[in-house]
Amino acid sequence: MILEANARGYGAELARHLMNPRDNDHVTLHRVEGFLSHDLASAFAEVEMIASGTRCRKYLFSMSFNPPLEANVPIEVFEQAISDAEARLGLSGQPRAIVFHEKNGRRHAHCVWSRIDPKSMTAIQLPHFKRKLMGLSREIYQDQGWDMPDGFKRFEDRDPLNYSRQEAGQAKRADRDPKALKAKFQSCWAQSDDLNSFAAALQEEGFLLARGSRRGFVAVDGDGKIWSLSRWCGVRPKDLRQRLGSEDRLPSVEDVLSQAKDLPAPKKQKSSPLFQKQRDELVIRQRQEREALIERQIQRQRDRLLAQRQSAGRGLRALFDRMTGQDVVKRDKVLSEAKAAKATDRAEQQALITRHLAERRALDQHAHERSLQPIFGRSTDPEQRLQIRPEALPYTAKQLRKDPALVLDHISQKKADFTRTDVLRALAQVLPDPMELQAATRTAMASGELVPLQSTSTLQPRFTTKDYQKAEAQLNTSATKLKEQGGFQVQDQHITRAMADQDRRMMQDFGGKLSQEQRGALHHVLGDNHMASVVGLAGAGKSTLLDTARMAWEQQGLRVHGAALAGKAAEGLEGASGIPSRTLASLELSWKNGHSPISKGDVLVVDEAGMIGTRQLARITKQINEIGAKLVLVGDPEQLQPIEAGTPFRDLVKQYGAARLTEIHRQKADWHKQASKDLAEGRSHQALTRYAEKQAVTTNTSKEEAIDHLAASYVMDVAAHGARKSRLALAHKRKDVHALNQAIRAQLR
Repeated sequence: MILEANARGYGAELARHLMNPRDNDHVTLHRVEGFLSHDLASAFAEVEMIASGTRCRKYLFSMSFNPPLEANVPIEVFEQAISDAEARLGLSGQPRAIVFHEKNGRRHAHCVWSRIDPKSMTAIQLPHFKRKLMGLSREIYQDQGWDMPDGFKRFEDRDPLNYSRQEAGQAKRADRDPKALKAKFQSCWAQSDDLNSFAAALQEEGFLLARGSRRGFVAVDGDGKIWSLSRWCGVRPKDLRQRLGSEDRLPSVEDVLSQAKDLPAPKKQKSSPLFQKQRDELVIRQRQEREALIERQIQRQRDRLLAQRQSAGRGLRALFDRMTGQDVVKRDKVLSEAKAAKATDRAEQQALITRHLAERRALDQHAHERSLQPIFGRSTDPEQRLQIRPEALPYTAKQLRKDPALVLDHISQKKADFTRTDVLRALAQVLPDPMELQAATRTAMASGELVPLQSTSTLQPRFTTKDYQKAEAQLNTSATKLKEQGGFQVQDQHITRAMADQDRRMMQDFGGKLSQEQRGALHHVLGDNHMASVVGLAGAGKSTLLDTARMAWEQQGLRVHGAALAGKAAEGLEGASGIPSRTLASLELSWKNGHSPISKGDVLVVDEAGMIGTRQLARITKQINEIGAKLVLVGDPEQLQPIEAGTPFRDLVKQYGAARLTEIHRQKADWHKQASKDLAEGRSHQALTRYAEKQAVTTNTSKEEAIDHLAASYVMDVAAHGARKSRLALAHKRKDVHALNQAIRAQLR
């Protein structure tokens, strides 16, 4: 739950804003406590009157409570969050008002406290309230099992397109989308390197660069609205000046306003008349349903009170009840019934609110799909054929006619073992003549490079090559030597200090610490041998483990290097663990050219080791063994398999053992963790069942409908979070991936 707050005055204006039904689908005044008045405007007027006897001008403290999208949050959770917040800020016992807003299928709460202490007639001070609320937000996310935003874990990872309340207000007054605006300004900044290119990029987006009245860089749009570039680009003023120079060279806002009239009019946020009509009808119907529910509950309460009065004893009966203690029993029963009735009423209200929020989100979804339908229908050709071309052979037909055995090396690069059919299929790509193909296949199968494998299977005989067997032998020899050699044991005090530092950072970030499983794996990695392996499920804390290991190695005085098969994986390793990383191809190229980036006594950490083929891992282990360095392999052999031949990481783990991380930490809810384990261990049906039970799986009546809905959801996520945020749309078959890509590209145009 995201908590935002500020101290403010102007109570009448705040009351109008909070009770405004035009900007919200539903507004509910939940509680007004500690005031003489029962309406919001009069209650805030009371505080203003009291504050007039003090020097305080910001006599109210307003806070919003925003849960994640589509989270079903009961009133009790909001009330507990409000109580926890006021306890931390020293506002317990102060008069307060709670208002619920619902808009666009989302529900959030506002709580406003009086800051004036009536005993001392002074304002209650609120030091460091933002830091305190951030800590409380993290605790609520953990307690509720919600996925915590990246910016809550590390401030540097926050979404650059997030906007403040002031920015949201400015965009709302201009009828613009604040997230889309931020994306535009930040894109202009990212693609420019001087004043002229920045001004040109802004003009393409419909803005003119100018000097603000208070100095600083601003942009002016076609409506004459002025936008602070430091704020909307997310760049400090001194960084703007460093790239663009002094703003004194720019024309003033007054000079630019006349030119801005020639700019294209900004695109406003607008809805279709049909959507507005449907939305208005939905809101009216939902309000009527809520009023009817409240009336039923009030009538039910009246009936209950009437029945209690009629059952209450009178006269001698009442006297007898008091003498025998039955009046206490009856009173307790009345209180119990009242408590149960209140719980029933709340449950009914929550169920109705949950249904209304789902209806509102569905309306937005359908409206978006309708708006994209004309584009989709015009731009996509569902009959367009998908042509999947086989991987090209690195040899010409002339070369293969001369030496058909060349094809064995090509096949062996991708497959550890293969059949005669694989050889036939590869040669058929360049030798279309059947007679010529059969002859070439016989020649290749008679090659001395081919090694038959023993198999009890009744299927086709399988083969490998001598070159591949040589790589396997080399890998086994190098790995054995690395496991037998010692000298890399990290001292206990360095391990203890690294774990303590990591625990302290985790506690500050999200209130956690290293698990016992991670501590055991850490001792394994920091052990004496020249080679260690770690097998961990996705989200099991491998990055945290490596970050802690890096600190211990560096305290020991060792240099740590990182590598991965893909550049993206190398970036992820460095970003998550702090280990300077590069691709394996880059590392091997350095060795080939005579450079030595890794020295004796260094440590090389290889991430995503399960994706490395046998030949490449054999070369790496051989080189590390010759250097006298330590090799740490990290990955999951059950995830993505190597593109090249072999599964060497799986074989090494089986032969030499590994530390295992099986506890899921990335997900917080227990069912999330179990579903992740089910997926990792191949129990897809059980995992999907868990998601379906939580209404997290959408079903469709046809494949075409599923593709349409998935594409629409993808595009909606782009609109909501910007194109820079990563996202995936997956399908099982390549032809379905092709159709899905077509649909997404069409809707993004």
